[in-house]
Amino acid sequence: MNAIAERATNSIKRLWSLVVYAFQSPVQDSLSKRRTVILFSLVLVVHLIVLPAHVLGSDIGLRSFAHLNLRIVLFAFLFASLESVLINLWVQLIRQKTHCRTAPAAGGMLIGLMSPLLCCTPLLPTILSFVAILFPSAVSGMGLKIQYAVNVYQTELLLLALVLLLFAIIQNARHLNPDRLTTNCDKGITP
Repeated sequence: MNAIAERATNSIKRLWSLVVYAFQSPVQDSLSKRRTVILFSLVLVVHLIVLPAHVLGSDIGLRSFAHLNLRIVLFAFLFASLESVLINLWVQLIRQKTHCRTAPAAGGMLIGLMSPLLCCTPLLPTILSFVAILFPSAVSGMGLKIQYAVNVYQTELLLLALVLLLFAIIQNARHLNPDRLTTNCDKGITP
């Protein structure tokens, strides 16, 4: 029983060291700092414009800033920070000629940007109308149910997107510098 607890503790320490290392790596030199700040700013503005779409419907744009609340600003800040760190990790991995893991990140970014748009914009009915051309009986009455579910569970969908982005950061940080992380984790030192 003690061995299982010790193994779980070491796993948690390793995951924690990966996350800390991932957030420290983009600010190690001036070029990375500049790139991180620019990415963060751009992604923050995009999310501040897109996330209030459940209130505005298809009328998103600079008008979205009038409908911001604490929850939207918090999610936009979290998305911007995770996405800017992740994109910086990708740049470092590409420079090291190492394989990037993009599937969870793509899922997180897609859910983060699309879930507010699916709720109250004409995007979902348009997509479903194209599907209805091929399969008419498959989409009958489905649009309102999907829009309702996205509206009711929007916070949970956004949390899922954040978890996917964090998972992508952990996956990519493992490939960034695995030797240093393994030795430091085994010693109990966080990078």
